[in-house]
Amino acid sequence: MLETFETQRIATAETEIFVRTAGSGPAVLLIHGYPQTGACWHAVAPMLAEQFTVVVADLRGYGASGRPKTDTDHMAYSKRAMASDLAQVMTALGHETFQVVGHDRGARVGYRLCLDHPARVTRFCTLDVVPTEHMWRAWDKTRALGAFHWTFLAQPAPLPETLIAADPDGFHAHLMRSWAAPGFEFDTRAMAAYLEAMREPDAIHASCEDYRAGAGIDAEHDAADVDAGNKVACPMLFLWGGKRGFGGPQGGAEPLEVWRQWCAAEVTGGPVDCGHFLPEEAPEKVLAALNDFLVKD
Repeated sequence: MLETFETQRIATAETEIFVRTAGSGPAVLLIHGYPQTGACWHAVAPMLAEQFTVVVADLRGYGASGRPKTDTDHMAYSKRAMASDLAQVMTALGHETFQVVGHDRGARVGYRLCLDHPARVTRFCTLDVVPTEHMWRAWDKTRALGAFHWTFLAQPAPLPETLIAADPDGFHAHLMRSWAAPGFEFDTRAMAAYLEAMREPDAIHASCEDYRAGAGIDAEHDAADVDAGNKVACPMLFLWGGKRGFGGPQGGAEPLEVWRQWCAAEVTGGPVDCGHFLPEEAPEKVLAALNDFLVKD
């Protein structure tokens, strides 16, 4: 996937991050979600590279990036640690400021980049994600059933790892197909890449650590920002999959209003006629929205 992109592994303070790069112009960092890799941008990144310098990263623990040792508070797989990786990657590539587009877990890393490195992120697009702290606070029966993996993957090791390892392809393919709109078929090469990347025991463990961090240290970091009044400083675009039931009230607030509570700048966006995987289910609509939102010079 993304065969025309150059690839390299960039050392950070704690690990190595695998990146694909192409294009010229203002820098745009694309961040994938769970249980995928940077290959999820295969229908979006080449088109963006016609106007931007596009950087596609595999998060620590995923794809071809390094998998740091875990720790008792799960800080090694916190979104703060992942954001720090990517800030270092962008520095190594010569981009002191850049725009960010994140999907799923990648959007959580994206808003952490905005909050922890506010001088560096000039625009942020979040795809199908509201803040972790808000998600836990707005939890109800419908969300618990639809997002059961949040609590399952966060269970203490090695319970989820052991159960997933019995059939990793079946588990991860089920999640992806159930989150997509009915009838959507993933690109066969992309699905093969995702499943291959998630088969190894240490990859399964890293993804569980990602969700253990989400249930603990990530939510704590979010709550600390709320208490301190810290907000995302740059303009934000929020798109979500309208066919997945995400567009209704989130804990008493409409989706855009949730992000407006977290952002000091303008928040725009709306639903897209697809499921969870916007970059693959509706790439043309995502590209059109990004073309209007991202700054080209």
